[in-house]
Amino acid sequence: MQNKIFLALIMTALVAGSAFTDLVTGTAPKISGGNQSDLDTAFDRALQDINDNLPDIGPKPELLIKAFGDSGLYSSHGATQRAFGGYKSFAVTFGGMVGLALPDSPLNIIGNPSGFLDSLTDRLEAGDMRLGVLPQGVNANISINTSKFLIKDLYLGVHLGYMKLDNVVPGLTYDYLSLGATLNYQLIKPVGSGLFSWRGVNIGSGFIYQGTKLGYALNAADLIDPISQGFGSGGTSGTLTITPKSLNLNVDVSTYVVPVEVTTAIRLLWFLNIPIGVGADIGFGKSELTMGMDADISATMSGYSTATPGSLAVNVGGNMAPSLMNLKVMSGLGIKLGPVVIDIPITWYFQDDGLSVGLTVGFIW
Repeated sequence: MQNKIFLALIMTALVAGSAFTDLVTGTAPKISGGNQSDLDTAFDRALQDINDNLPDIGPKPELLIKAFGDSGLYSSHGATQRAFGGYKSFAVTFGGMVGLALPDSPLNIIGNPSGFLDSLTDRLEAGDMRLGVLPQGVNANISINTSKFLIKDLYLGVHLGYMKLDNVVPGLTYDYLSLGATLNYQLIKPVGSGLFSWRGVNIGSGFIYQGTKLGYALNAADLIDPISQGFGSGGTSGTLTITPKSLNLNVDVSTYVVPVEVTTAIRLLWFLNIPIGVGADIGFGKSELTMGMDADISATMSGYSTATPGSLAVNVGGNMAPSLMNLKVMSGLGIKLGPVVIDIPITWYFQDDGLSVGLTVGFIW
């Protein structure tokens, strides 16, 4: 049931409007002898049966492909330290983040979830849809205050992340790498202590690369039943059999992000930190989506055998660049107990209905 729901969602979301084409094409098996033209005709009929059981799919679902790229860009800030600016020496944080490229504003979704589900159904039926979700694996941010040896109130850091998982759930693979450098400058010093303090104003930038590959192999039998077609003439008959095995969805996202941020934070009750910030992520890269199908294809005919098996192909895919300018508002909730910090960063990309949410833990001195 889970595969059926997921497959139906992906298939329907790929509907691309008026430029419809057959989703599945292929090459008929070859037989040693017999009437190949009759087998080719039977194979064409079988392909038509397969496509009749699938939605009309466009060759390049641009909104969906771009959404995966944008969601990768949104998730590129794992292990953020924005709630704890102005530290004395250095910071080491670990964490992950998930990015969501949504077809509607997160505020509208939270305020009216049932209405969003209704509108989601309408969008699925209408055509290509902006909907992407991409998680970022475990990352580390290591940064240092350079005031004593380079520039006063300048903080430099490195960003590292890697994760590779096979069969996270049956059929799902995940491969992730992130590398980057960060720069922050304390423009205005922190003020206050005790019950309430203001952490001043920081300006930040840097460069972050993220590469994520997702692969999902679904059981095609959940959607397409085996097909058998008879063929032959002149007293010689045979049977063509097509048994779909798996439908393979592959997403390959590479993004290059230059963040520009202005952040501050307030501290309450000695330990509670609430960051507030605005900025933009300048994004480059690509998002590529491909689909494939594996199937057993054979032909039997009295007195003859299959010389070359057939094959199927799925005509869906393409690549798109992520959004160039991604304006954002940042907040969240952090806790600092001595050198130990825990943070839940939240970023709203209000221009294009994007959202990222993460979890960070670490040490700051």
